[in-house]
Amino acid sequence: MAKKFLYFAEADVETTDEALLVPVSSYRGCDPAGTTTTAFYFEDVQGGAARETVTLTHDTNKNKEVINAMVQMMNAGPHTDGFIVAADFNVAGGDAATVHSAFDGLVVSACAIA
Repeated sequence: MAKKFLYFAEADVETTDEALLVPVSSYRGCDPAGTTTTAFYFEDVQGGAARETVTLTHDTNKNKEVINAMVQMMNAGPHTDGFIVAADFNVAGGDAATVHSAFDGLVVSACAIA
């Protein structure tokens, strides 16, 4: 079975830690961080004790729907090349932001990586 990876990018990726590619298998949980943000946690990509945190900004009070969309995205298959663009807000160079269709109607408007 092929592995699946999720890709996230902040606006204008210019330095490290502004984009992240994580295996779906490294997902560890999530937290409705506020009424307009949901944080998703993954194992550290460098194998350390820290965790990777991806925070998505979305419509007010849509945390449960955003979490459900992320779970659907991670469990979708098997017809994929393994590279799933979850949220790519890197618009440097004139590219348009890309948000996975699972988030349709939830107005995911930003991505922060910590």
